[in-house]
Amino acid sequence: MISIELSPDIEKQFLGLVRDSYDGNSQDAIVTLLRLHQKYGWKEQLRQNVDSVRAEVRRRGGVSSQDIDNAIKRYRKTAISSDV
Repeated sequence: MISIELSPDIEKQFLGLVRDSYDGNSQDAIVTLLRLHQKYGWKEQLRQNVDSVRAEVRRRGGVSSQDIDNAIKRYRKTAISSDV
């Protein structure tokens, strides 16, 4: 059995959700939460990774348009040679 400590506001919100959407069955609500996390959790991790990379790029002074053009050219050259 799992026991968690929720703030009163969160507990009230959770109990209302369970009552209204899951006919009072908290186990169904938790199973649904776990399935949603399995299905979409990676997207949150990706967003955090992208935010981290953006912050590091800003810290280092940004990316020049020439850097972007060079990266596109390298990508296209690699993509074309891998198709052959």
